[in-house]
Amino acid sequence: MATPLQVRVVTPESPIHAGPADFVVVPAHDGEMGILPRHARFLGALGVGELRITSGGTLKRYFLEGGFVQVSDGTVMVLCERATPLDGLDPAALEAAAKQARAAGAANAAALQQRAVVARRLAAHRKS
Repeated sequence: MATPLQVRVVTPESPIHAGPADFVVVPAHDGEMGILPRHARFLGALGVGELRITSGGTLKRYFLEGGFVQVSDGTVMVLCERATPLDGLDPAALEAAAKQARAAGAANAAALQQRAVVARRLAAHRKS
């Protein structure tokens, strides 16, 4: 069996996750990307979506909002602006922030709306 991946998820505020993994799925800017042990070196941009880390049959899920992923020598490094455990995700709060930004004419209103839509979809999928 292949040596497990080592995964680190880091935000500007603090490290979010560090540990081994059998399989990782990241929300790339143009779709999801799966990473298994012995994956080729890779550097890519992340989009808004779900990060899934599987280790020993346990699944950890996070909501990411952009950033970068680097795969190198059995290590997956996820550098992102925000990473929220899916259980702590509040789609209603994200939708309220998007609505407030639109009302204020903020430049980031469209991005906030996109985050709210993805968060609502992930929350609905989690319940099913």
